[in-house]
Amino acid sequence: MQAGKVAILILITALAALLSGCGGSGGRTVAVVDDYKITSEEFENFYPVAYYAFGSAQDEFDKKQERLDSLIVIRLLIQAAYELGIDRSQELAQVVLANKDKFVIDMLYQKEVVDKASVSDAEVSDFWDHLEYKIRASHILVSDYDTAQAILERLTSGESFEKLAYEYSIDPSAKRNKGDLGYFTWGALVDEVQKVAFKMEPGELSPPVQSNLGYHLIKLVDKLPNEQRREFRSMKVDLRQQIIQRKQYVCQREFFDEISEKYPVTIDTTTCTYLLHKRSQMYPPMLLETLPRNDFDLEQLDRNERELILGSWEGGQMTVLEYLTEIQILPSNMRPDLDSYDSLAMVISAIKRTDVLVTEAHRRGLDSDPQVIRKLRLFKEYTMADMMRSDSIPEPPPPDDGVIRMYYDKHPDEFTNPATYHVYEILLADELKALDLKKKIKSEAKFREMALELSERPGKRALEGDLGYITRIKYPEIYDLARKTPVGTIGGPVVTRGKYSIFWVVDMIESELKDYLGVKRDIFRKLTRQNEQQAFAAWIEQHSQETTTEIYEDALWGTINMDKYPDEEQSGS
Repeated sequence: MQAGKVAILILITALAALLSGCGGSGGRTVAVVDDYKITSEEFENFYPVAYYAFGSAQDEFDKKQERLDSLIVIRLLIQAAYELGIDRSQELAQVVLANKDKFVIDMLYQKEVVDKASVSDAEVSDFWDHLEYKIRASHILVSDYDTAQAILERLTSGESFEKLAYEYSIDPSAKRNKGDLGYFTWGALVDEVQKVAFKMEPGELSPPVQSNLGYHLIKLVDKLPNEQRREFRSMKVDLRQQIIQRKQYVCQREFFDEISEKYPVTIDTTTCTYLLHKRSQMYPPMLLETLPRNDFDLEQLDRNERELILGSWEGGQMTVLEYLTEIQILPSNMRPDLDSYDSLAMVISAIKRTDVLVTEAHRRGLDSDPQVIRKLRLFKEYTMADMMRSDSIPEPPPPDDGVIRMYYDKHPDEFTNPATYHVYEILLADELKALDLKKKIKSEAKFREMALELSERPGKRALEGDLGYITRIKYPEIYDLARKTPVGTIGGPVVTRGKYSIFWVVDMIESELKDYLGVKRDIFRKLTRQNEQQAFAAWIEQHSQETTTEIYEDALWGTINMDKYPDEEQSGS
């Protein structure tokens, strides 16, 4: 079973997927290990294909088959872990407990975001219809309607859109692009804005358009056919995923707003006043005026002061110590002053959002949800497999000095610094011109002069074409030919980067065998790793022979979305 050697390398991926994926226990059975059924849902949770691109359905099937082998190996480890009683260990219990709330939050996210972001075939088709054109637009974003209306009146009276965008837009990019959004297609902007923009004609100016960001004034600059739009069948899978992501973003934003309203943060103004007063007593007035009002030096607070409550909400609270520690990750311009109570409440709400979500999830009883329990069980078992692999499979003895020396003596190529060549180069797009120059140039000085004038390699013309001492990794074509070119002569032309290179060999440093003592530690590590892999492979082989395993290829094919491969038919079923 080839996947055995890499099984543990993807255990971390499997655990991470459990913490962020959807999970499930239904679906078809893709494999059976003794009496344990690996379902398509467990497999897809273990191996989320959204992170991979495949050239064909067969490529995807082959890769999934490899990963299924890895999951089977993990099942072997889990069986052995149960036999050794690892499932009853205190260490395992602590790991599971420390991660339980992550699964509960994941289920809350599933219900409030993922489940509410379903996409119909009609929506995908409508999205594709909107891709007929690409447009170029500019916008001015402001925070309120009155400001937007006042700017609109100035625009209609003839003032410069770019000038007003630069002066008034709260879009952070406006100072750089003066409101220009460039060319884009449907799906690039928030819905409220793109619905208006794509109905406009070049030169047209919109009334104020409200979105969650504020109020937009839109000017359509250009409208062209979208050359990137392909036929619907080849795009529908990607479009569906794009729509899902947009919907999930909206659902998440709305849900977080709802949570913020449900669990408002109350600022303890007495604590804020105390901190500001203490701050004013710590520094002279002249120095105090130069210090930012949104921070405080923790070293100036005693233990009791650090434990003062700065903010609280139903189910939790934040101390001064927690707040001043957490805000260190925020840019200074995002840290509110200690007397800006509304802003302070917003920052604390954002920092403590995870705690609030845990409270909400537990109040809904999601810690008892069957899917959470299943995912937690899988997490426990995958952790058991990791512990089994790390701590319970006997390790082979380390390689001794004789074995290490023997490896060094038998693999000199592995420990030899290859020869390097110092070359000057002239890179040209014209092969005939390169051949002509090679015939005419008779000296290094003339070569460097012509390189300064003609070479087309970026950044090297000013250096007279000097590539320094080259290795095969960076300049493989030149290096291979330089090995056959005597020092002090010209070589080429050779095709590199789609052009033609001639070069002058200035010097050569011979290959050199590395000192044994200098590489002994690296050899030790390599042989140790190889021995561990071989021991693990032997362990897998032994336990595979003691276990009944069956793979259902038709069910594995069923995990592949054939819509991604419109020109192919399913194989192997």
